[in-house]
Amino acid sequence: MKALIIDDEKHVREAIRLLVPWKDFGIDTLLEAQDGLAATSLIRSEKPEIIFTDMMMPNMDGTELLQWAAEHAPASKIIVISGHDDFSFVRHAVKFGGVDYILKPIDAEQLVGALTKAVSCWTTEEQERNRKRSMNIELNQLKPMYLEQYFSALISKPGSYPGFADTMRQELGITAPITRARMAVVRLELTSPAVREKFASGMDLLLFSMTNICNEFLREKEIGFALRHWGQEHELLLLFWGDAERAPELIADMNDAFFLALKTRFHVGLGQAAPFPEAAAAAYNQAKQALLRRNLLVRDSYCHPFAAAGSSPKNTLLLFSEHEERVRFAVQSGNKEQIRRALQPWFDRLDLGGYISLEQLILWRQQFEVAKSIWEYNNEHGGAGADQESRAAEHTAIPVDSSGFFDYEQWKQSLLTEAYEAAKRMSEHDKERSVIADIAKYIEQHPHEDITLQDISERFFLSREYISRKFKQETNENLSDFIAEVRVKRAKELLANGQLKISQVAELVGFQDEKYFSRVFKKRTNCSPNDYRKHHYSGDQE
Repeated sequence: MKALIIDDEKHVREAIRLLVPWKDFGIDTLLEAQDGLAATSLIRSEKPEIIFTDMMMPNMDGTELLQWAAEHAPASKIIVISGHDDFSFVRHAVKFGGVDYILKPIDAEQLVGALTKAVSCWTTEEQERNRKRSMNIELNQLKPMYLEQYFSALISKPGSYPGFADTMRQELGITAPITRARMAVVRLELTSPAVREKFASGMDLLLFSMTNICNEFLREKEIGFALRHWGQEHELLLLFWGDAERAPELIADMNDAFFLALKTRFHVGLGQAAPFPEAAAAAYNQAKQALLRRNLLVRDSYCHPFAAAGSSPKNTLLLFSEHEERVRFAVQSGNKEQIRRALQPWFDRLDLGGYISLEQLILWRQQFEVAKSIWEYNNEHGGAGADQESRAAEHTAIPVDSSGFFDYEQWKQSLLTEAYEAAKRMSEHDKERSVIADIAKYIEQHPHEDITLQDISERFFLSREYISRKFKQETNENLSDFIAEVRVKRAKELLANGQLKISQVAELVGFQDEKYFSRVFKKRTNCSPNDYRKHHYSGDQE
């Protein structure tokens, strides 16, 4: 909290400072002014919760200050400290909201008592103000909610709710009938990094703030209404009543307000005027197309009116899929320079075209994500056919500069970086697969040793849990089963030597216990080592 001490005598100001345990009241900032006129500037800029003032001062006295504060700082609590026991002063103080009237010389106990009452009064009123603010926020959120639902349904299902115009007019308190409207769309893909970071926890609060700012312009003048598009979490819709020839001017004003509040401006697609609500869906599609198909390389405006068919360029031929095979081979190579060279022809064609739209960026992002999914799936599973439905592309923010304009160079660099990262992941998986192959090879080369999972962990510097999991993933076989299979396979070869006893064969394949060896062998071959030797290596073996 802040407190302001106003008195033309410095020693009085110092006495007040010394007599009060400010921190006990939660007051951490003390301000001073030597007269009422100087105080008004401080009150405007600092907004102190508590004000101590003398009555007799030059330039502006306490009487004038009390009257001024009642109008300009009604929430502040004022304590009058005066050397004059004048009933008219006391009455004036009470009339304009003074909490207490203390006579000089100042008594510390009186002063602390007056401050206690002032702080308690301010705290109680502030709690009530906060409660009302919360209620207003909730009402502002709930009141347009059903309008947003109806209007969103109107866009997706043309012809539904034919009486919606009258419903909206009555709800918003508009006197004139609404027969025509012009629509605008704001999408948040191109949002400045600072705003994206500020609202990282969710875009709902950003959309709520933007809606309120827009409606301050539109509802006050009864010229339109702003609402969120249900089902499109990153879209804000603006309705302008009538033909709305001033819509571009209003959009510029709203963007100035966005800049003051959020330090950024937003791009707006603007459709043409159309009958309302009959043509609401068509008006929406016009505004959306104007935004999605504008040339992001042109940095001259934030308002983008809808252009008739054929009057704006479309570069639909420059698809990433045409270059996918070359890029895939480069990514599989793992070489950054090869990846850069593979993407460069596509970048060169984009440079020559001189046209990139938000619509294209979204399509390219989808194609690129699907391509990466297939590359990595094939690398991991050794075959084609990645489940594209289960590997759907995630929404990725489009790079923009601090002004909200598309950052073309940063976008190209982000694709390179993602391709590098995909190559790295594929390379790391290859290395993992190579390690598992090395482990399998080591086991096959040492069938005579009693190899344990701990032995392998220590030899290859990997955790036992990791080895068990990865071995199962890569070979579809448990490590213990693989070791047993290798040892049994070697035992079969040794049993061909009739000079070796069963106990010797067991020892040569890592079993110290002949009976245990026989059990393992029989489990995997359905016969004992002796029977296997007789059947396969007797004089009549096949």
